[in-house]
Amino acid sequence: MSEQLDLPGSRTARDFVVARLLLRPGRKYEEAVKQFSPYDRIQDPYPEGRAAGAKLIEETRRGGGTTKGFIYVNNRFEGNALQTIAAMVESAAPD
Repeated sequence: MSEQLDLPGSRTARDFVVARLLLRPGRKYEEAVKQFSPYDRIQDPYPEGRAAGAKLIEETRRGGGTTKGFIYVNNRFEGNALQTIAAMVESAAPD
């Protein structure tokens, strides 16, 4: 995701950010389902993906309340979406 964020034109709106963290690059959906079920814990941390998500959180916070950010995380990203989101929020720099 960080490579995509660095592409020219990847930001199309100043006041709106959306990202979907679905699968780790190179992992097939069926493989992730088998590996991560029942999605009760992080099973394969993906630090680069988390860092990219944290960067988006930081950018949204820097918007001073005028920027809205939505990051959708799938259980197949690391094994447990809620724990992944918590880790990204925790690692993002505070306001």
